[in-house]
Amino acid sequence: MKTPASYRHVFFDLDGTLTRSRTKITSAMKETLATLRGSGRDIVIVSGAQKSRLDEQADQFPAVYLAQNGNHAYMIPGEADLWRDELTEKEKSEIMVHIASIPRTWAVKDEKDLIEDRGCQISYSMLGFHEDIGIKEKFDSDFSRRIALLREHPLVSDTVEVKIAGTTTLDYFRKGMTKGHNVARYIEKNGWKREDCIYVGDALFPGGNDEAVVGVIDTKQVGGPRETTDFIRNIVLE
Repeated sequence: MKTPASYRHVFFDLDGTLTRSRTKITSAMKETLATLRGSGRDIVIVSGAQKSRLDEQADQFPAVYLAQNGNHAYMIPGEADLWRDELTEKEKSEIMVHIASIPRTWAVKDEKDLIEDRGCQISYSMLGFHEDIGIKEKFDSDFSRRIALLREHPLVSDTVEVKIAGTTTLDYFRKGMTKGHNVARYIEKNGWKREDCIYVGDALFPGGNDEAVVGVIDTKQVGGPRETTDFIRNIVLE
């Protein structure tokens, strides 16, 4: 059985793993990541967020970033794209039809804050992206609400798919272009061995946006930043 210290390349989800949903990384977490990087490990941050929010949330931490579920890849420092795969207008239209088909039985504060077209994906927050974080965390803390909604109102499409993300969000992107696909793509690009890699995330369950990484490389389920910090310390100190 592999020990935490044996991993050389560590992939992290962002919301619910390195940070609370849509919040800036803490100084303590940055220090923990810096310790991991200083131990000679590569750090790759994978998120459904677009580049502008990733840069703000991660506070420009030096790493490789796989934004929009990995469909936009870039590095900090250095702003050149490694790749960027945009949705077509037809795909976007199909996504919007599905969002409109999901019945809403809850109140929202701002109708204009529910949908973000991020280019490579469209994200739908059921309460609003800028709703109070405490309210959002209580809305669907065990993901069951969104699981049930997608079971009752499935997206049937040849071109796009949907995954549960964050605290209140559904992420839509081109079929097959999941976090798992793009993690494998980056590993292959660098010639890394998959057995030297691990993915740390909070949504590795069926339907979660981390699920696609299961079977691609080893994974570690966490319940939030505190558990992530503990795991990083195990890698470094073991």
